Amino acid sequence: MPSILLIDDDALFRETLGDALTENGYTVRQAADGAEGTRLLRTMPVDLVLTDIVMPRQEGLETIKALRRIYPKLGIIAMSGGLAQAAPFYLKIAGDFGAQRTLQKPFDLPTLLTAITEVLASEGISPPPASAPTHPDSGSSPTTNDPN
Repeated sequence: MPSILLIDDDALFRETLGDALTENGYTVRQAADGAEGTRLLRTMPVDLVLTDIVMPRQEGLETIKALRRIYPKLGIIAMSGGLAQAAPFYLKIAGDFGAQRTLQKPFDLPTLLTAITEVLASEGISPPPASAPTHPDSGSSPTTNDPN
């Protein structure tokens, strides 16, 4: 089962997205900021990091640079919605620093799952088998509405 480190300072967003990824067959570890995520990664390696950009203590751009230095082949997806007008600029820089994919919040779960599958495939890692929709009552996947 592929593993993901989810780094985001918004606890509700992190828990909700973590649950959705787990329901889709991923092992998910969570961290509230880049410093915590980097420490966690040293003791528990993962296949992919999904990181927010705008966070306290250690923000996402600094985290991506550090991870690229320590783990040059690690899959990284950056996401941001914070400072709405600046998010595209931050995401471009994240790509320049080594994130293979970038997503502007809000995004829907299928878009994220596609990005994860593509990044894992570039590392030769297969995604987990397809699972049932995460919200059977609505018949659709949740949208991430967190602007940060």
